[in-house]
Amino acid sequence: VICFSMIFCFQHENVMAETVKIGVLNMKRLQQNSVKFQKIREELKAKFNALQKKLDAERAQIAKIEEELQKQSMMLSLDAKEGKEMELGKRTRHYKYMYEEVTQEMKNAEYEATKMVGKDIEKIVEKIGQTEGFSVILEEGTVGLVYYNNTLDITDRVTKAYDATN
Repeated sequence: VICFSMIFCFQHENVMAETVKIGVLNMKRLQQNSVKFQKIREELKAKFNALQKKLDAERAQIAKIEEELQKQSMMLSLDAKEGKEMELGKRTRHYKYMYEEVTQEMKNAEYEATKMVGKDIEKIVEKIGQTEGFSVILEEGTVGLVYYNNTLDITDRVTKAYDATN
C-alpha cells in the first residue's frame, strides 16, 4: 500500500495521464480448471503409483522373510537363522534406501513440473499483460491484496491460453 502511494506521489503527472489497468490471477482456480495442469498432475500421480508399487513389493518381501523367520526360528539351525536375519537386515536397508530414493525422485519431479508450469504461466501472463495493456497483474492471495472486483480476474483467459500451449 505504501509502495503504491509512493508511486502515485512521485509520478503524479504520469498516473493522471494514463489509466492504470490491473488484473488478478487465481492460481488455485487455474490449477483446478486447466486440462493441461490436470494432465501433468495425473502423470505425476502415475509416476508416484509406479514407484509406490516397487516400495510395496519390497515391503512385502521383508514381511515374508520376517514371517518365515518367526515361524521357522525354532526349527532352523543357528547358521540358517543368522542367514535369514542377515537377509532381513539387507532387505530392510535396501527398502530404506529405495524409500529415500523414491521420495527424492518425487520431490524432484514435482519441483521440475512446478518450475515448468510456473515459467509457462509467467510467459502467458506477461503476453496477456502486454497485449491487453495491463499495468499490473497480481496473483490472488498476494500480501496486500485484500479485495478486488471480479472484472479484474483474468484467470479464465490465462487458463485457456495455457491449455492451448503444447
